[in-house]
Amino acid sequence: MKLGAMQPHKKYKFLQEQVFEGFWPFNRFQSPTNVFLLLATYFTWGLGLYLIYDIPLKFMVAGSCGALGLFFWTIGIFRYADALRNVEIERINKTNQKFLIGYLENLFHPSSIVFGVIIFTGTLTYLFSSPLVGTGNFITQLQVEMNTENLPPPLLLFILLLLFDLSYRLGLSLYLILTQIKRNLLLSNYLKNPRLKTHFSPIIIRNLERADRFNYLSIGGGFALIPLGWVDVTLLIVLLIYLFITFFLSTSVLIHLRFLYLRAIPKGILKLIHSAKFAQIGTVKPGKIPHLTPTLFIFNGRNFFIGISNRSQKIRNLLYLNKIAILIDSQDQEDYTKSVGILTIGRTRIYGYDIRTGIIYFLLLGFRMIRTYLLFHRKYPHYINEYWRGSKELPKAWKVFPILSRTIVEVIPEQFYLIKASRSDLIQL
Repeated sequence: MKLGAMQPHKKYKFLQEQVFEGFWPFNRFQSPTNVFLLLATYFTWGLGLYLIYDIPLKFMVAGSCGALGLFFWTIGIFRYADALRNVEIERINKTNQKFLIGYLENLFHPSSIVFGVIIFTGTLTYLFSSPLVGTGNFITQLQVEMNTENLPPPLLLFILLLLFDLSYRLGLSLYLILTQIKRNLLLSNYLKNPRLKTHFSPIIIRNLERADRFNYLSIGGGFALIPLGWVDVTLLIVLLIYLFITFFLSTSVLIHLRFLYLRAIPKGILKLIHSAKFAQIGTVKPGKIPHLTPTLFIFNGRNFFIGISNRSQKIRNLLYLNKIAILIDSQDQEDYTKSVGILTIGRTRIYGYDIRTGIIYFLLLGFRMIRTYLLFHRKYPHYINEYWRGSKELPKAWKVFPILSRTIVEVIPEQFYLIKASRSDLIQL
């Protein structure tokens, strides 16, 4: 079920999306096509003004960068909204529903425009009143360069519209981050309550984290505005302060979510994962033939990691279909009712399937690969040491040389089944 389907008569949309739906030709296209159309509109309009009024080139470049920043901000915000609307939940209970609906109601509330209006008003006051002592702002410098006291109305309208669009997105990004902070604090309170935590699905936290990463795309759009420093140093300094604050807050929100994700995983699951030494992994061979093998594994609090041979059938299977199932169980041979197991279904990331790709992954993710190897060595010191001692006698497929003969497979959980005797409880991570 999708989040938007919880309230079928209500569509969660930001103000910008609603504006696109109400104006031709933007309402003829879906995102991101309508965002490209907005960018093309600003560039065409700006180029026409540049040619008609002979605007100095540095102002033309600043305006073009403003339109480009606007484009990245819009893409980031729309992608964030889509990521939330497309979150799928296996089972909606009242606890999850109350939390998610409350978050969406706050996130898409019309008051999200308030910060943008404040920023727009403050910027207008700065631009159209006396500039700071010893400085000339964007407008006054443009008037001097064009040798006029009043800017042409089409040019002034262009500046005001572009300025409002930028102010709205600056304000909306800040509003989103503050709403995310409020959401995290509420989520932390949920997890402190044993009754609510029992009913809360950790998969929600992971999906929220995945959506929150789009904040960086929006913030990155702000760096396209740096050429403003050529024409207004004051605006550039304020922009850099804003970007630093939003980047710091966004990063803090994501780090906090990672801690909350670990807290949301039931302790019984963590205990079994950390105590188990072996797991059974299931992959799919070409032709949709199942393939099941035992393996060693580690869990870093978020994802599973397994080490397998570059020559193994498992690698060929995962290259064919990057889905995997991992079964970790604790069997009681005398009393079956005490047996417990965990079935994880997820997607995989292979850190190289031959020497060439292994070297590329090591250059990109070398630190993570070394850390994973150290975690394997800490969990299985005797096993790995014995393999190194007898490596000459081992078949090529069993040798443990990193990159040359072995690779790391990361498993990102998507579904989690906790199995107790004959009863199964589905818990999605």
